Amino acid sequence: MKKHILTVLGLLALSTASFAENNIIEFKAGLSPVSKFDVTPSKKAKFSYELGAEYRYLVTNNTEIGAGLSYQNHGKLKKFTDVEDNNLKVEVSDTKLYDSVPLYLTAKYNFRNDSDIVPYVKADLGYSFNINGKNSSQYKTYSKATGAVLDEGKLKDFKAENGVYYSVGAGVVYKGFTTGLSYQVNTAKIEGTRYDGLKDKGSANFRRFTLSFGYQFGL
Repeated sequence: MKKHILTVLGLLALSTASFAENNIIEFKAGLSPVSKFDVTPSKKAKFSYELGAEYRYLVTNNTEIGAGLSYQNHGKLKKFTDVEDNNLKVEVSDTKLYDSVPLYLTAKYNFRNDSDIVPYVKADLGYSFNINGKNSSQYKTYSKATGAVLDEGKLKDFKAENGVYYSVGAGVVYKGFTTGLSYQVNTAKIEGTRYDGLKDKGSANFRRFTLSFGYQFGL
């Protein structure tokens, strides 16, 4: 009986160790120097970054599935010319639309080989909690003859709705250190109220390529 108990305990210990080895935690940061908002007339945004963490479980020798959470600081929508004629130019200043905190499911496939460098492909899908502050856009009216500011003020107050988040990418892992390039999208609808009381609503999806760096380890 004692021998059987020791055998069972040994098997439990091995299975627990195996389960622990299959758990992976990754902390990472990402940079997006070129990004866009799906708005009209300007789509360009300023420098963006993100910080995040993922838990993944090794289902097979190559396949990992899990979940992740990140904070994504979206760059401001770059200033653009709203109205222009021979005498005047109305310019909308750099505008903060929203940031995001996506909660997502992730799947990763590793191309294992005899090298310490392991290439991978990866996909994420989840829900984007879009963070709004007291967001508004400001305008300035310039004289084209003198360059002087003739008028300025608030153009619109607005709020972004939550939406879907998705990402696809590829990269490499080297002794726990990771680097990758991904295409990411946070979807959002913007509801706004103009200075004259008129309301409008439109898309403001945030799209970019992100270069990420991180470190992963097993539990």
